[in-house]
Amino acid sequence: MSDDMLLADLVSSFPGNTEDIATEALCHIFRHSVACMKALNDVVKSGVRGVNPINSVKTQVIGVDGTRPDLVCCDQTGQERVLMEVKFWAPLTANQPNGYIKRRLPEDGPAVLMFLVPDDRVSYLWPQLRERLRELGPFEEIDAERRCVRIGDTQQHLMVVSWEGLLDAMAARSSDSGEPGTVTQIRQLRSLALCAGDQGLKPIRSDTESVMSENRLHQYRRLIDATTAKGVKQGWVDRKGLHRASKSYGYGRYISLCGNVVWFGINKDLFETTRTTPLWASRHHSNADEPDVSRELGKEDQDWYHRHGRYWFPIELMRDVEDPQILAGVVKSLRRYGDDLQAARKTIERRASGSTVSSSASAEATDVR
Repeated sequence: MSDDMLLADLVSSFPGNTEDIATEALCHIFRHSVACMKALNDVVKSGVRGVNPINSVKTQVIGVDGTRPDLVCCDQTGQERVLMEVKFWAPLTANQPNGYIKRRLPEDGPAVLMFLVPDDRVSYLWPQLRERLRELGPFEEIDAERRCVRIGDTQQHLMVVSWEGLLDAMAARSSDSGEPGTVTQIRQLRSLALCAGDQGLKPIRSDTESVMSENRLHQYRRLIDATTAKGVKQGWVDRKGLHRASKSYGYGRYISLCGNVVWFGINKDLFETTRTTPLWASRHHSNADEPDVSRELGKEDQDWYHRHGRYWFPIELMRDVEDPQILAGVVKSLRRYGDDLQAARKTIERRASGSTVSSSASAEATDVR
């Protein structure tokens, strides 16, 4: 482990607290480095001119309205001028951004609500924020490159900044000012930001997902476990007595899905063949009626659904959306597969029952004759 990875390595031992730790680290650097405070002001003013210079920062400041921005940046009078939300891949809360703008952002001069996110997330988060802003009324584009808008005819602004952009500005200012200790701290924080950015389930781009990296495979494993947990909570999945079972083609687990024992997981072979989805589901191979069920599901004409002596069914994976929508899409697709399985089995049973009745009636007619 390199020296720059110490903070990132420690954070990995305390999952769920990464954003809080990153916020506290950022606050510590700003408080102890004049150069970094200047860099923050540079970044703010690159999008919004006329904001009073920031000269103090605080964390976990709860307003009278209950809002709690990650980092509160105040001018020399103590007035809050920049509210910063420090994020990696966590979804927006119900209050973001509108609640912070309406109930917390001052109106007596230029003020900014800033979202600090991984570079890969900027293009996905920005449309979501703009869509929510429409509830407040019209807004004016100030700087498209900086992704900054002014809210209506107020002096309130919304801005999105990447971790990379802010840390680059801080590193440049610190280096020029001869602050070697601060430069080292920034390197530590940069490593943490990079690791945290890789850990989240990034949006899946339809034009680049031709191969699965090791990092992407880890993300899919977490998605499989999260989907299973959601199904258990909602009552349509049961994993009692069943276990994880990785195969040569990928990680997966056995679950009881609407009364069917199913293996749900990654199938790299089918992904490479179909270029559709890495997530697949298959009924347990001991089911003798599998071909009949597959025909009912209308998949028997697709030769690539049959691999490793089993019939496979694709679990849809939404692309170009963020983590909550990806998870919701996989949950919906897996549940639909379970419902279809259940319906197919009932159809087969009714048909078999009808056939038995018909055969019995025919036999009775023969006896009468």
